[in-house]
Amino acid sequence: MGALYRKKRPATFDAVVGQEHVKEVLRAAIQKDRLAHAYLFSGPRGVGKTTLARILAMAVGCEAGPEARPCGTCAHCRRVREGTHPDVLEIDAASNNSVEDVRELKERILLAPVLAPKKVIILDEAHMMSKSAFNALLKTLEEPPEHVLFVFATTEPERMPATIQSRTQHFRFRRLSDEEIAARLREVAEEEGLAVEEEALRLLARAAEGAMRDALVLLERVLTLDERPVTRAAVERVLGLPPAEAVAGLLDALLAGEVEEALHRAEALFLEGYAPRTLVRELKSALKERLLERPSDALVAAILALDEADERLAKDESRLGLELALLRAHRALARTGATVHAPQPAEEAPKTEKAPPPTPLELERQRPAATGLDRARWRAFLEALPAPLRAVVREARPEAKGEKLVLRFPARLKFHIERARAEQARLAPVAARALGLGEVEVAVDD
Repeated sequence: MGALYRKKRPATFDAVVGQEHVKEVLRAAIQKDRLAHAYLFSGPRGVGKTTLARILAMAVGCEAGPEARPCGTCAHCRRVREGTHPDVLEIDAASNNSVEDVRELKERILLAPVLAPKKVIILDEAHMMSKSAFNALLKTLEEPPEHVLFVFATTEPERMPATIQSRTQHFRFRRLSDEEIAARLREVAEEEGLAVEEEALRLLARAAEGAMRDALVLLERVLTLDERPVTRAAVERVLGLPPAEAVAGLLDALLAGEVEEALHRAEALFLEGYAPRTLVRELKSALKERLLERPSDALVAAILALDEADERLAKDESRLGLELALLRAHRALARTGATVHAPQPAEEAPKTEKAPPPTPLELERQRPAATGLDRARWRAFLEALPAPLRAVVREARPEAKGEKLVLRFPARLKFHIERARAEQARLAPVAARALGLGEVEVAVDD
């Protein structure tokens, strides 16, 4: 476990991120002196189960008043934090799970506490105890000594015997949101005087998958690079993730129906050493971000297709598996009308009748003031383009400036920008026929 995580481990209820439903009940029990004799903390790893068990142990003997327990700074709290308190026993049930271990524990429980009002027994990974060990402990839980408090922590509560669960107060811990984790990482960075870009924080939070402990360990790994400020690119290198720009290009090609381009980009990333499953997961994450920006059944279908591919790639991380994942995502998009089956050669582009350019007076009458373009003519311009190019241009915000058509793209659509710039000479004559604008400019919004 990283030094940063140990250094930043919470010592009070307020310092714990999330789990409000657990903290509220425990605070009230401490203030009213109505603590139960046994608690069961269950939930994913790294979300605060053992941390809150230690905070509860601090509160039992804290020197502060009931409203302020635990203070985290008195002698009792410091001993618990340092792991030196004689009345707080933290036991790894994965390696101390036999009947003999429980018998030894029961003998220690019978002894009165040395410094605190109660002995606190924290059993981590409690589901790893053997059935016979649980049976040996059951009698103690049924008739616990007044001076003993048990806390069972587990990631698999379903493996805990019903007889044990029924004699505890059970709290289910939840995964933390990306926003909660990013906010805490931002605080840690500020406390340590570290410059970390917001994109880097968000990527670390996403990679932690709801576990604060993992997020802090990952942050510490990134900090070993000694790069300041910490950038998203630095986080990607440490996590072994493909660059965001490369994933965006792959996604843009897929959404534009450019199957060959998408496969080419995926192959390049594969040859650089990125695992197929990692690429699929990053592509899926990028699709989810697009879904938030623009709800679409097509995007949902593509995400589901990549979810299925993710499961398959767990058994076969081959190049073929990656290619099949992309093809299934493309097919899902095509079925729901988001893209085309394959790019058409230029000579197969739909033929349109040439129309004389409108006069300046006609254009002034037809163009809405917002964009300077008549909507019907803009639709005619799009329809005159080959399907793959149309899918690219459709993502732009068009403007008419003098005799020039300006296509403005969001900066994140790098593939679209590159493709539009490469096709400017091809776009110009179509713009002249359909819009009366003889030049085409590709612009990028900041």
